[in-house]
Amino acid sequence: MNDENKSHTQESSSHVLLREARLDDDGQICVLMRSISMPGSISLTVDCEPSFFKAIEVEGNTRRVIVGESNRQIVGVCLMAKRRMFLNGTPTDVGYMSSLRIQPLIRSKTHIIQGVQIFRQWHKESFGVPFYLFAVLQDNLAARNVLTSGLFGLPVSKEVGTLYAAAIPLIKRCSPCLPDGIRVVRGGAVGAVKIAEFLNRAGSEKQFYPVYTADDILADNQILQGLHLDDFYIAISGDRIVGVIACWNQLSFRRTLVTGYSGYMRWLKQLIAPLVKALHMAPIPNPGEAFKNVFAACIAIAGNDQRIFKVLLDTILQDEYNTGKTFLMFGLMEGDPLLPVLRKYLHVPIRTCIYAWAWDGLDAVNQLDGRLPYLELGGL
Repeated sequence: MNDENKSHTQESSSHVLLREARLDDDGQICVLMRSISMPGSISLTVDCEPSFFKAIEVEGNTRRVIVGESNRQIVGVCLMAKRRMFLNGTPTDVGYMSSLRIQPLIRSKTHIIQGVQIFRQWHKESFGVPFYLFAVLQDNLAARNVLTSGLFGLPVSKEVGTLYAAAIPLIKRCSPCLPDGIRVVRGGAVGAVKIAEFLNRAGSEKQFYPVYTADDILADNQILQGLHLDDFYIAISGDRIVGVIACWNQLSFRRTLVTGYSGYMRWLKQLIAPLVKALHMAPIPNPGEAFKNVFAACIAIAGNDQRIFKVLLDTILQDEYNTGKTFLMFGLMEGDPLLPVLRKYLHVPIRTCIYAWAWDGLDAVNQLDGRLPYLELGGL
């Protein structure tokens, strides 16, 4: 085996082979993703049936996946991806690391070092981006401490903000009150070209906002798969677009499963069951069942106008009521001027720390100007 191949495939004395994933690994990776839960009062895991490789299309246009294999079983996985985002108002390729799932067998210093070496080689071969973003739940202190330690050959890192996600229950609400001169239409009335132009114009005012094209909006796959033209809600003033929020249903390719309830959540679930039924919400899932959530996406509001933001959010919440869905998942970075409006809605908060990893130093991260970050929650 030559040196180049060694950088892609390494085997340790504990008989774990680290290599690039193949298409025939798809089924085993799906099983692994479901088998490893994120702990908490509600233990959760991810179901990406029918295809892991299809599900991760939303995370970037360029993707490579590493797996750990032992006795022909996949025991670890991690994704390295790249997509176009705005940095200081300029479209730039930025990396993203995600989908890290590791069985205890592979949680050793040796395996971490080997995996990091492979990622570093891939960075040189296929990515070459200034830095990589990655997200860790705020409560997961153990993972945060390891991933930001700089140990085991890990790149230097810097925290770039906290994503505040709100799980808003889909209950019956009053009809939205439209501001004077504002109407709300669906995407088909405007067209993908005008939507993409507005998203990029407004999105360039925030760090990390994805660069979208009309083809992205119209495509059946890739970074906006499952999102259709009429899933876009458009606020119009005269003949100008002044706000966009899309309602993204990913249930056909990615779902959040409950693996268990602990502590107060055991009795709280039973206590609120009659209320959930009375409000015509989807039932709170039992262990082994999935939350039927949809995501707010492509959030872009001209001038961060809170009135426009609220009317679009209220319209989506009204339209999604009594559709069998559980929550609208809405994410904004802390410090976003729209976040105070979001906080006023009844919701379950989830905070996630966002970090930047840089193989070649943090210069690009340190040169980011004062624009507030935006992360596409449905693309994490």
